[in-house]
This record gives sequence, structure tokens and C-alpha cells, in this order.
Amino acid sequence: MITAPTNLKTFAAALLLISLPSAAAEPNLYGAPDPTLDAHSDFAFMRGEWQASMVAFRTDGSRVELESSAHITAFYHSDGRTFQICFSAPNFHSTDIRAYDKVAGNWRANFLNASSQRWNDLISNRSETGVETLVPGGYSGTEDFDIKTVIRTTSDNSFISDVFRRAEGSDTWVQTYEMTYNRQPDNKTGPSC
Repeated sequence: MITAPTNLKTFAAALLLISLPSAAAEPNLYGAPDPTLDAHSDFAFMRGEWQASMVAFRTDGSRVELESSAHITAFYHSDGRTFQICFSAPNFHSTDIRAYDKVAGNWRANFLNASSQRWNDLISNRSETGVETLVPGGYSGTEDFDIKTVIRTTSDNSFISDVFRRAEGSDTWVQTYEMTYNRQPDNKTGPSC
């Protein structure tokens, strides 16, 4: 049986305790990295909703801002070790899901574009310049070039991803795109691909 407090101080203290927010009351809708390994937090900055604008680089080095933009949702799954990125642009949707491979010392990901029937394996590593992802054979895995992305300039509200291409048999990376991501308000019901 619950009894009422007998004095005003006890009542005020009880009221304060039950009114304090608890960590479980407002969970991070976009997940959290498992704290047992530092590498699990490599993508923590990316959790949430993003709008990305893109600049293409011509072969002469000039920049062309593309008219369309992309919406990105990124989140940890409940294990804190699996991270998923959903990317949507006009006439394009893809997702990749990645987990840290402790034996290899890198993130391994599977990329999927179901409408174009493209699947490929990606590898990501933290480097001095940011997070680098290597995409052998392009996003279809069958192209005569590789793609590398380098995420840099991370902050709470924006980051940049430089996209490079390397012809098969070459050691030279040529920048093809620059994507600027700006944070958007969280989806109140959590991530949705």
C-alpha cells in the first residue's frame, strides 16, 4: 500500500524524483553504438536525417552543381554494432548495412539497389582524413572502375563526402563528386527507409 508523505519536504523530494526524466524515457531513435569497441562509434556522427546537395567535377576540373538533392537516413540497429544508411534521390533508392569486422579491422558493408538489381560489398576504414569507403567495381561491382568515398569535415550539423573514381588498372583517383550533407529534423517516429 502506498502512503502519502507526512511532511512537505518529503513530498517535494518524492515529486522531484518521479518527475526527473530517465534515460529510457527518451531513447535515441537512431540507435547508439555498442561501447565495447571504439570502432563501433565510427559512424555515430551520421545518425539521423540528412539532405545532401551534390557537385559534379568535369574532366577539366570545373564544378557543376546538380539540381537534385538526396535524402539520407542513417541509424544503428538495436545491437549497436550494425549501422544502416538509406539513400533516396529522384529515381534512385539504395541502402547499405555494415558491421565492424574485428578480425579484419574494418567495416564490411553490403550495398543494395533493388530496383536496378545491384548488389556489392564495400569496405570502410577510419583514416587521418575521415572515413574512407572502397567500392570495387563501382556500385554494381561489374564496372571497369572503382569508387572511393572520403567523409570529412564532420560536425554536428554537416559533413562532406568526396567521391573519387579510379580506372581499372590505375593507381590514380580522380574526384567526380562532392556531396554536402546538412542535418534535417529527426523523424519523430524514428528511422524509415
